[in-house]
Amino acid sequence: MRQVSALLLLLGAAACSRNKTQVVTPVPIDTARVVVEPMGHSAAKSFVTTADDPFMRIDRMDWPGPNQFRSADGQPGRDYWQQRADYTISATLDTAAGAVTGSETIKYRNNSPDTLRFVWLQVDQNLYRPGSKGSVINPADSRWGARNFQGGYEITGLTVDGKTHTGKVDDTMMRIDLEKPIAPGGGTATIALNFRFLVPEHGSDRMGRDGTLYEVAQWYPRMAVYDDVRGWNTDPYLGQGEFYLEFGDFDYAVTVPAGYTVAGSGLLQNASDVLSPTERQRLAQAATSTNVVQIITAAESAPKATAGTKTWKFHADNVHDVAWAAAPDMRWDAVSTGPIPNNEKGVLAQAYYVWPRAGAGWENGAENTQWTIRTYSSLIYPFPYPQASSVAGPVGGMEYPMFVMVHYAPKSEGAFGTIDHEHGHEWFPMIVSSNERRYAWMDEGFNTYINTFSNELRTPANPVWPAYMKNWTDIQGRGIAAPLMTPPDRIDPAALGAIGYRKPAAVLLTLRDHVVGRETFDRAFREYARRWAFKHPTPGDFFRTIENVSGDDLSWYWRAFFYGNDVLDLGIEDVTNKTTDGQTVASIVVRRHSSIPFPLEMRLRLADGSVQNVTIPVDIWGTGGERVTAEVPVKSNVVGVRLWPDGTVPDFNDSNDTWGTAPARDAMPLVTTGGLNTSAPQSGTTK
Repeated sequence: MRQVSALLLLLGAAACSRNKTQVVTPVPIDTARVVVEPMGHSAAKSFVTTADDPFMRIDRMDWPGPNQFRSADGQPGRDYWQQRADYTISATLDTAAGAVTGSETIKYRNNSPDTLRFVWLQVDQNLYRPGSKGSVINPADSRWGARNFQGGYEITGLTVDGKTHTGKVDDTMMRIDLEKPIAPGGGTATIALNFRFLVPEHGSDRMGRDGTLYEVAQWYPRMAVYDDVRGWNTDPYLGQGEFYLEFGDFDYAVTVPAGYTVAGSGLLQNASDVLSPTERQRLAQAATSTNVVQIITAAESAPKATAGTKTWKFHADNVHDVAWAAAPDMRWDAVSTGPIPNNEKGVLAQAYYVWPRAGAGWENGAENTQWTIRTYSSLIYPFPYPQASSVAGPVGGMEYPMFVMVHYAPKSEGAFGTIDHEHGHEWFPMIVSSNERRYAWMDEGFNTYINTFSNELRTPANPVWPAYMKNWTDIQGRGIAAPLMTPPDRIDPAALGAIGYRKPAAVLLTLRDHVVGRETFDRAFREYARRWAFKHPTPGDFFRTIENVSGDDLSWYWRAFFYGNDVLDLGIEDVTNKTTDGQTVASIVVRRHSSIPFPLEMRLRLADGSVQNVTIPVDIWGTGGERVTAEVPVKSNVVGVRLWPDGTVPDFNDSNDTWGTAPARDAMPLVTTGGLNTSAPQSGTTK
């Protein structure tokens, strides 16, 4: 490929200087040599001028660095730093009032080279204050809307290093001006406060309650991120944009009515105080069993009148958030993943679901969780935490470290797709912690991309590419598309599924399968996860990593598919055959109808009944031309041509992708072949 590329560039330059067909000596067919000539520009209205052409724009856009914090090759720099926030939290669930009351202490460490004279905290419950920015932007009855619920934080007793302070609240952010600045390079401050809020029934599909079931998230004021790119990240919580938080260790305690079961991020620390001897024995069994063990059975899940309260204590290391759920009628299943990479002991996969309200599908919830943790540990990066919990409830799908909330599943096939998606977020952005309030594609898009592999391994008869393209095509046709770099709260809500999830997945699959190559891209993607695990990468860090591992300058691709909003449209304009001295050469003219360049993949039907595949690198568009002519040595005349024979290139105009009696398109290929280790995990069974 690189030899052909060099040849094409030299021939292209010569052809451009003379603006006429390059004459070459015919070569033997078995060398598969291709000669390409740029043919200049046209005034066609559909074509974007060279100044806006993604191939011609080779600047680095808005990427930070390279500097001592972020290296030119996409890895953390020699002086990379990030802040740390460790939490100790105590909370009480008041089921009569539908409220959570608590206190927290944050030990904040300033690892930056800057002196901090104030700090910012996220106070997301203020989304439910009347007149909040999110309530103004999102219709009340929408997914992110407040549903006319009025809540918000009551924050009292704020101290910093033991001295009373007053926070300045600005919507869902709170600034604390410090009497004593936090010194750079390791200075610390201890922030303490009390908080109370009413739990919304519909918490913008991030949290909520259904009768006696509570799913509690964004429940304590959290430190905002201070980084080397933007300083304090103070984007408000509006609804569609999610989170960006600092890593640390968490100790938290939740006091609930005595008959309740609590599921949460981290490991339960006081099982002897809150579980029966039988439950503890079953839990110990599940920790080493690859078959599902029922910790609380259906018969045992019925609510019991129990006086008093119990306090459940959890601990989580090296996470940036915690969440929990509680109900008096939980069934609880658990199973070990068995050995996974870098973890011979395995991970405890758990499912908690109110019974029978959650539905029969949840009887597979623990196995679904087991599958997901095994699969992504093999494909992407070893799962670093001791447990992963799935909870059924009113929240359609939401993720937190070691803990996800997923909709009810009355049908027997269960909720695998959503469980798999939400736990996929344990990798992006729980381990690789990007700014979700700015870049949905680094969160939802990466996750949807890796979901492609898991879903095809689980159900290989159902490739997902057509669904991705249908969603992308729909928003383009409706005129509501936006560049992938658009912040999620600036995307039309009707387009969020495509722009945040499915288009980036399709774009990454296209890059893998048709530009960089499967094995190379898989290696680069894994390297990105390894480099930035437990760190804060930017888009530029991802782009640089892929380029440096693959060895390709992909500026044209990032600009076309991430920064731009155009769509790919290449078409076959003409084909002629010429035989000289016994050698037949087919001249195939391909026209670019949009601003986006792309490597050519063609399948030729020959007069002798055979077919021939031709691949031409993207370098052919390097002079910004609208047309190219590929001169291909063939055994006999070309009678038909098809672009994109495997059907997985996002060309938005099929009508010009064929000429003559075109060869048939391949059956839709699976993405799970290639460089990834795709040995399907073995599922456990309930016993």
